[in-house]
This record gives sequence, structure tokens and C-alpha cells, in this order.
Amino acid sequence: MLANCSAPPVEPEKVLRGSWTHYKRTFIKEGRVVRPENNGDTVSEGQAYAMLRAVLMDDKKTFDDCLAWTESNLSRRSSMGDALLAWHYQNAQISDKTAASDADIDYGYALLLASRKWHNKNYQDLAQEVLQAILDHETVVIEGRLYLLPYTTVDGSVTKPVAQNPSYYAPSHFKLFYEISGDRRWLDLADTGYELIGRLQRYAGDRQRPALVPDWCALGPKGEIVHLPGKPMIYGWDALRVPIRIAADYQLNGDPRALPVLKRFALFFENEFNKNGKIYGEYSCERDLWRPYENSLFYTAAYAATRSAGFSIASAILNKQRASLRFDGKECFYNEPKDYYVNSLAWLTEYWQRTKTKDNP
Repeated sequence: MLANCSAPPVEPEKVLRGSWTHYKRTFIKEGRVVRPENNGDTVSEGQAYAMLRAVLMDDKKTFDDCLAWTESNLSRRSSMGDALLAWHYQNAQISDKTAASDADIDYGYALLLASRKWHNKNYQDLAQEVLQAILDHETVVIEGRLYLLPYTTVDGSVTKPVAQNPSYYAPSHFKLFYEISGDRRWLDLADTGYELIGRLQRYAGDRQRPALVPDWCALGPKGEIVHLPGKPMIYGWDALRVPIRIAADYQLNGDPRALPVLKRFALFFENEFNKNGKIYGEYSCERDLWRPYENSLFYTAAYAATRSAGFSIASAILNKQRASLRFDGKECFYNEPKDYYVNSLAWLTEYWQRTKTKDNP
């Protein structure tokens, strides 16, 4: 079904409802988001994704179920004394208590949106504890600039070179965090995100791969971009979130720094699509190399960039993204029914269809 680029019309509301029903039935078990294809484990990122989506779907019960499970099972309060989340849970216990800042950031954001939607100050109070812990334990100053750490270390020390994951920077989140907390460090982190992404796009451009940013990189002693040992400079499953996060900031806040970033992404995706009739996953940021496969999530990212930047190719990319959509009665899913990561994010394309104003997060 929907097996080619000329996909039949899709009703966004039907997809949003059907995919959420499938997601809850397949991945959420009494408030715990499981990854069936990873031996039924749970990651903090998944809890945050589900809670954010529950707010946007106005599903308070699911939100509260996920929140209760998260606080009962992933909270580091007893083990580390902070409000961050342990990133990995398996076999009925925390298997790695290290925190992942992308999950903590999305968790705090979901709590703040829930507080606004359902007028519950308890959500905001918890969010403020999470936000303070992020600043205390997941940031570092290098050459006078505040950077976001992707994770905390057991003893609180920072490993050098300093790892960076560009997709963890969420400027629209940071601006809301500043609005709530009044702490200007959140605006500093938004500035750093744009500065880092800009540098990475120029880095890729120097190597004839314009616009792309890698999943992982590192910062040297003077803040210079270097390779993170063991991590190739690949635009892949993490980095695809960069155009999604920057598009959110552009739609919500109209930040003038967002549009040039999105246009560079969009131009790359447009050229690839016109040349090959498709967009591949996992491009190298340094040489003409890619892994020749397609996945709907990479089209989700390309659509975020091309639509926000006003490129006409966006509609064709949307059709390609929808080609992986499968219906099963009143439910629907992307790619495969048990593909946790794709089904956690691909639905965003239909959410964007529902509203095209700056009220769309």
C-alpha cells in the first residue's frame, strides 16, 4: 500500500489518530515505552517522545502513565541526586544510569507543554528541576562559550575531546526554558547550537558535502571541530533530527538564523532528489559516499527543511515519505509495525499538515 511516489491522498488527522493508536498498542506498556526490536528494552528518549506526543494528541492519561513510570524507574534522584533520567533500562532494572541530554531536554519540554495544556503546576515544578539539572550536569564552557554535553559521566568529569551531538541542540525548547526559568544560559545554548551547526555546514561544504552535519563530532581544546574517536562524520540517524529541530524554531519563533540553515539543507535535498529520484540515508560529511537505502525518517527530515524553506520539491518529498505508510484497519504505521524509532518521529509530517502557523511546535 502506498508503494510509490504518486501516493493517494492522505488525511492527516486519520494518520495522526491511527498511528498514535498503533504506537500506544505496540510500544507503550503501562507507561513504559519498549523497543521490540531491541530485546524489549527502554530508553529515556522513548519516554520523552511518547510524553511529547501525548500532549500534542491531548492524551492526558497516556502522558500521566508515562510520567509515572519514568519517575518511578528512570529517575536518578536516589542514585545520583539529580532530576535527570537514566538513559537505559532492561530486564526490569536500570542497566546504565548515565543521562542522555536529548532525552532530558525533550522530557522537560513535554512537561512544560503539559503544564500549559492541562494547567497543572506540578508538571512545571518538575520541569524546572529537570532544567536546572541539565544546566548543572550536562553543559560545559569551552573558550568562553557554553556547550551542551550529550551525556554525563559517572564522576562528573568531562572527557576530552568533548563529544558533541548537533541533534541534541533544540533552540525552540531552549527559548521556552528561558521564558520559564529566566536563566540566560538557555539563550546561550541556543546561540551555541546555531554557531555549531553553521560551522559544521561550512566544514561539510569545504569537503563538497554542503549543508550536512554529522551525528557526532568533538571539540578540541580551543573549541575547534575534530573527529570524535570511533565515530565517522556521517549524516545519519541522529543528525536527521537537526533540520526537524531547526524547522521547529523557525515555525515557532521565526528566528532569522534558522532559514539559512534550512535553505542549505533544502538545497542539498532538492539536488539529491532531482538527480536520483530519492534521498538516501547516511551521507558522509566528508566525501562522496552514502549507503544506498531509503527510509521514511530521512524523508521526514528532508520535508521539514524543504517545506520550511519554501522549496517546491517539498510536496514530492512528502509523497515519498508517505510511501512507507501502512494501514491496518483503524491503525497505521510507518515502515514496519515494530520499528520504534521511525514510528516515534515520522508522524510529524502529518502534524505539520494540520496547522501551518507559528503555533505549530
